[in-house]
Amino acid sequence: MTRRFTSALLAGMIAVGILGAPVAAAEPQKTIAEIAIANGNFTTLVAALSCTGLVPAVSDPNASLTVFAPTDSAFRKLGLTAGNICRIPKTLLTKILTYHVAGKELFAKDVLASRKIQMLSGLYVFPSVRNGSAYLNWYSKIVATDIDASNGVIHVIDHVLIPYRFW
Repeated sequence: MTRRFTSALLAGMIAVGILGAPVAAAEPQKTIAEIAIANGNFTTLVAALSCTGLVPAVSDPNASLTVFAPTDSAFRKLGLTAGNICRIPKTLLTKILTYHVAGKELFAKDVLASRKIQMLSGLYVFPSVRNGSAYLNWYSKIVATDIDASNGVIHVIDHVLIPYRFW
């Protein structure tokens, strides 16, 4: 009987040890800022966010944002690089950057289902589909979608969005 009890106790301890062992947590998902910094195609965007002080806004773990992120190539179309983007007056650059961010998480299907999307700048962008491709404001092509972040989603665009009016 002692042998049976010891075997049962040992089996119970093994079961509890296996079932009670902490499960390894999955690596925390990165924020929008962390993804942009790590990517390498957004150095101008990251520089612009840095010089305007907006990095904390796209790093906020409690945020739920959609960022339409222009690539370095998109900025170069305007003659802008990580080295010269901070020469733009901070208030103007802030207006441009906040015209790339919606205050809620919108995946590609949500973007395409919208006629207009209000951005943090207060202005709107207008999604459309032409020749099988999605655009914002008829000229900025969405080239990659649904890059999921812990605080929202990123869609990559091929042109910098220029607000149609500056206040």
